[in-house]
This record gives sequence, C-alpha cells and structure tokens, in this order.
Amino acid sequence: MTVKNEEIQQQQRVPLYSVSADFLEKTKKNEKIPSSFLKIVCHRLHEHSGIWYTVVANFIFSCCTFSLKLIPADMFDIMIARFITQSIVFGIYAAFYKHYNVFHTNGQPLACMLNIFMSSGTNLSYLAALYFIPLSDINTIKYTYIVWAAVLSVIFLKDRFKFINGMSLCLTMIGLILATRPHFFLETLTHIFDWTSSSSSSSSVVPMNTTTMTTTIINVTTVTSSTYYYLGIGLASISALTKAIQMIARKQLVKTKQPHSVMNFQFTFSAIFVSLIYSIIRRFWQPEPYPWKWMSTAGVIIGCFQLLTNAFVAKALKRESVQLISIIGSLDIVYAVLLQFIFFHQTKSLIFYIGASLVVLSAIILSIDRHMAIRSERKNEKINDKEAAIDPNL
Repeated sequence: MTVKNEEIQQQQRVPLYSVSADFLEKTKKNEKIPSSFLKIVCHRLHEHSGIWYTVVANFIFSCCTFSLKLIPADMFDIMIARFITQSIVFGIYAAFYKHYNVFHTNGQPLACMLNIFMSSGTNLSYLAALYFIPLSDINTIKYTYIVWAAVLSVIFLKDRFKFINGMSLCLTMIGLILATRPHFFLETLTHIFDWTSSSSSSSSVVPMNTTTMTTTIINVTTVTSSTYYYLGIGLASISALTKAIQMIARKQLVKTKQPHSVMNFQFTFSAIFVSLIYSIIRRFWQPEPYPWKWMSTAGVIIGCFQLLTNAFVAKALKRESVQLISIIGSLDIVYAVLLQFIFFHQTKSLIFYIGASLVVLSAIILSIDRHMAIRSERKNEKINDKEAAIDPNL
C-alpha cells in the first residue's frame, strides 16, 4: 500500500510541475513583449533621431528669438553678449580641440567672405525686421530662401532651370502676397471708396470738417503704420536673399572640406563688430547706458541655447538629408504663431495661413526634387562603378 501511495503521489506531482513550468514560460513571454516593444520604439526613434534633433533645434531657436521681444533692452545689445559667447566656444573648439586655422579660407577667399558677410546680414536684418513685424511674418518670408537659392544657383552655379523651379517661384510670390498683410489692399480700397463718397457729398453737406479731420488722422496713422510694416517686410526679404547667397557660399566651402566650426566662428566673430557698430551709432541720436545686467544674463543664456541649437543641427545633418531638414524648418512659422498667441494673444487671419502654406509647399516641392536628383546621381555612380569593376577598360 505504501508503494502504491508513493506512485500515485509521483503521478500527481508530474502534471503539477509541468503546469508550473508552462506558467513560468508564459509569464516570461509576457514580460518579453513590452521589453521588445520598447526596444522597437527606441530603435525607430534612434533611426530618425535627426528629425527630432531638427524639431528641438527649431523650437529653441524660435524661443530664443521671441524672447528678445520680452526683454526690456535693445536686441542688438543682447546680441553683442550672445555673439561673444558663441565666438569664445567656437574658437576654443576649432583652434584648440580640433587644431584648425580659424582664419584660413581653404582656397576659397570669395566664398569665405560671402559666407561671413551674408551670414551677418541674414542674422542682423532678421533681428532688425523684428522691430517692425511679428515673428511669424518674418519666418514666413525668411523661409523663401530655399526658392531664392534655387534661382541664384541657376544664375551663379549654372544649374538648369526647370519647370519645377518656375512653379515654386510662382507659388512663393503668391504666398508672399497673401501672407504679408493682405488686408492692406482692402484698407486702401475702403479709403478710396470713402474718399469718393465724401467728395461727392461735400457740395451739399457743410459741417463735415470734423469727420474729414478724423479720416485724415486715421489715414496718416495707417500710412505710418503700413510704412513701418513694409519696412519690416523689406528687411525680412533681405534676410531671405542673404540666406540664399549664404547657402551657395557654404556649398562651395563644403566642397573644399571647410569645417563647420570654422565657418561658425568666422560668422559670430564678424557679427560682434557689426552689432557693436550699430549700438554705437544708435547712441549718437538716442544716448543711453548699456544694459549690462541684461547683457550678462539674457545675452549669455541666449548664446548658450544658440550653441545647443548649432550642436543639434550638426547632429541632424549627420543623420538626415539637407532637404528633409529644410522641410522641417517650416515649423518655425508654427512655433512663432503659437508663441505670439500665448504671450500677446495675437491671432492670424486665414489668408495668412493660406499664404504661408503656399510658401512651405514651394519649398517642399524643391526639396523633394533635389532629393530625387541626388538619389538618381548616386544610382548612376553605383552603376558606373559596377561597370568599371566588370570591365576595367571602360
């Protein structure tokens, strides 16, 4: 009996052990599923990390630029401290860490000078436009540099002008007309109709002096405000054109293996003197002391964040194509609209969004066309390399 009882107990133990093993295997599999899912997500994020670097860099740049509206000091005074901070870091990194010659032109003196002057002109005209028009309008106009760079490359680099270039140029012009204060045309039309109606009824009505005086005052204020606004549009357009020329100059310098840290140092070092000259000239007709507290705090902080932006853009360029990064750069317009609504409760009209969308669409078309052209060139190079490997006499 004892032997039979032991056999029965062993038979009962076996299925219990097998069930517990199955249960342990299932629990292990359930634990592996979320860990593998997290690995897949992390892998996907790492694969497209250049996109996230670009998104964060654009957000930091927009916040730093918009913060100049909130600081109670002149923007160019703050820029002096910012450019000094960036020049020190870029100079130490390029000269002492990488052992580059920071004043070397690398056999391209004209491209180097164009890069320095156009970079300074882009940044300083961009900031000067911020005195007169909102940041969203500036970013919309500045984003047209992709189209102007394509047009200028046809003129200077002898690139072929294609139908896509003409279509993008037309979309850009229409987008600019819609995005840059289209209600000005409505104002002028209403003023014309008001003037014609007042002139027709002036013969019968005598006590119209007060109303005509108020309308003339309104006309003067609208004219002065519109002149300041279009001055800002002109400065933003100059910023877009200088950015396009800077892109062409940098393209030539990159071909000769000019380091980005050297180009950035040359730009920030020259921008210090341009900002100083402007601040000195401005104090001749508007004498005031330098805001040292804001320069030593806000200027240095903005300079550090701009260095972080440069680092993120450099990492993004190593991981993604220039065309994709240019398309993501259109988020600057979205960031500016959001910041203006949060801090100043400013809203934009539907026509502005339509115009900005056309500008972005033209840039996307050109970027995709450029990306496809680069891909076809690489395919042709691979085919030629294979043919050369098969037949070395070719």
